[in-house]
Amino acid sequence: MFYLFLFIISLFLTALATLGVKKLAIFLKVIDWPDKTGEGRKIHKQGIPLLGGLGIFVIYFALLFIFSNRFLAGDLNFSHLLAFFLGALVIVIGGALDDKYNLAPQKQIIFPLLAIALLIFGGVGIERISNPFGGQIDLGSFAFISQGLLIVWLLGMMYTTKLLDGVDGLVSGVGAIGALVIFLFTLTTRYFQPDIALAAVLLLGSLSGFLIFNWHPAKIFLGEGGSLLIGYILGVLAIISGGKIAIALLVMGIPVLDVLWTIFRRILQGKNPWRFADKKHLHHRLLNLGLTQRQTVLVFFAFSSIFGISGLFLQSRGKFFALLVLALIMIIIVIVFNYLDRRFVSAKPKLLLHVCCAPCSSYITRDILSSRYQVIWYFYNSNLNTLQEYKKRLMAVKMVASRFNIPLIVEPYKHPAWLEKVKGREADLECGPRCQICYFDRLFQTAKMAKKKKIKIFSTSLLVSPYKNTELIGEIGKKLALEYELEFLAENFQANDGYRLSQNLAKELGLYRQKFCGCEFSFRPEKKAI
Repeated sequence: MFYLFLFIISLFLTALATLGVKKLAIFLKVIDWPDKTGEGRKIHKQGIPLLGGLGIFVIYFALLFIFSNRFLAGDLNFSHLLAFFLGALVIVIGGALDDKYNLAPQKQIIFPLLAIALLIFGGVGIERISNPFGGQIDLGSFAFISQGLLIVWLLGMMYTTKLLDGVDGLVSGVGAIGALVIFLFTLTTRYFQPDIALAAVLLLGSLSGFLIFNWHPAKIFLGEGGSLLIGYILGVLAIISGGKIAIALLVMGIPVLDVLWTIFRRILQGKNPWRFADKKHLHHRLLNLGLTQRQTVLVFFAFSSIFGISGLFLQSRGKFFALLVLALIMIIIVIVFNYLDRRFVSAKPKLLLHVCCAPCSSYITRDILSSRYQVIWYFYNSNLNTLQEYKKRLMAVKMVASRFNIPLIVEPYKHPAWLEKVKGREADLECGPRCQICYFDRLFQTAKMAKKKKIKIFSTSLLVSPYKNTELIGEIGKKLALEYELEFLAENFQANDGYRLSQNLAKELGLYRQKFCGCEFSFRPEKKAI
């Protein structure tokens, strides 16, 4: 009855706190807005308040301190509780800053690392772990190994819940299942730990109270701090319960393996796994198969519940084999989705995209075109004023093509030939006759290459720039399409603030961003032609 009381009071108070945090987030304008293009990783259709983890944090630790006499009745002392609290506080503060200011990845990780440092300073550590083949492995006399394992474990748990947070109710629900399993486990006769059971049931109640508003359609999101906080608390509970890492891994097994596969997959593709984002997490894959958000969440709940509860009845060796089964399931999932990827890609029509520069091309390829076409890049830019400028732009284009796995065709630099084509038009204003010749030259070469490669559709990243005559570019492209029996994609890539988004992506990827059109005549500070 006491644990039921804790569950109800934590659920009720967190629900009230969540309502307050929602109003605070709206007041502070900490809102997660959907992708304007509709092609990004975000799947919600309207702005949703963030900072949801703040309500969970406040109620959970307030009740933990109120009932600290019971929480500290076992092997824990006040320094452990204080370190636990301060680490969570750092995570929530860092998460709130990231929700508001969208911090760079190298700044985001400072807060989880500081939280772990506070735990270590407070005396929290992994003293022993179970040996799947019998007995335990004592780490008490190996401080560096213990601390290193603690860092890896908690970072792994926090970044698993962070990267899992892509569907309404997924992280808060899986976290609640993890809390329930730890609660039941620590009430068993063999592992009876009422202090840990108290901390687990408070987490179960807090997450359940939040889930009321986070279930699809969500009224509030966890935010960066909330998603990290859930992994942090589950990770700490697994440690202070006597190194019950296997139990937490059984609950979080599929999400953890999904994160590991994501990191490995991105490294194989030559991409930075921390700076590069995509829509190939398991929850995205399930959504792409046609599952609803609720159905996707229930699939994860099923895995977490089945394997988590199985851990209550398995000994160390049994848990080890259960983890192997989870790994086998993940391998099968990876094989199936890779097969479906190949089928899906081969079914999409090819599009030859003339690439003027990396920033514009990266944005429209990743966020607009790749979901509909097999995009092939074509770098033909003999208009560039110097070979040095040509190489700088090409280097950025090659880097992105490699990172996004985009086929690239490169034409050699022939600036004298281009100068001959615009001879007599050197004094023209920008977007005048000289630029029209340049547009035609690049689109003409692109159409010829598309015909040669038997690609039916072509377009150009020139359509992204607000400094180009996009209407004229569209007219030229359509005329060439008729001549070569092709289709020209004259899409409005500037829609939904496309140019600004392309520049933001360029900053994120660290790309070279030129400050002029390209030819030597575009340097002149003259007005644009009407």
